[in-house]
Amino acid sequence: MARLDTGWHANPKVLRLSAAGMALHAWSISYCDAAQTDGFIPHGAWPSKLQRGVRELEQAAIYAATEGGYRLHDYLDYNRSRAQIAALAAAMRANGQAGGQAKALAKAKQIASQNAKQTVEQNGSKLSSKNLPPVPVPVPVNSLLPGGRLVSPGVPHAREALPDEVLARLTQPPIANRPADQPA
Repeated sequence: MARLDTGWHANPKVLRLSAAGMALHAWSISYCDAAQTDGFIPHGAWPSKLQRGVRELEQAAIYAATEGGYRLHDYLDYNRSRAQIAALAAAMRANGQAGGQAKALAKAKQIASQNAKQTVEQNGSKLSSKNLPPVPVPVPVNSLLPGGRLVSPGVPHAREALPDEVLARLTQPPIANRPADQPA
């Protein structure tokens, strides 16, 4: 951010300038900050409307002629240098990154806390059977006893419920054990 001294309006050097000279001086301070030139203004950088102020600033010792342009007198006494601006920007980036990381961590903790609270509210403080992992239970498989009788443990009379064609197939040996001349 460019700084214009609060006493600028009363500075005797400034008071002797025309409106174009004053405007060019204020413009120069802004330009040097925006371009981070440490007070250097290259020839022709200023707006053409302010061209006549260049000679006035030089005569008032506000502009000091140098190779390729002018140096703004006392610029670094009131404004930050390029190095200071870079250091400030790096510090702001680091602080912003640290703040962003802290915010993300706090948000993650908040979400975890809300999820835990919601789980306790839904399930109570004790574990319920719906929260436990499934336990494998042996399931009996239907099988045939010799003579073709269907056995289904726990299901009485299961054989009588089957259609005749299914009962007929159940009395035949498995396909792998059938003679080649017997149909499938």
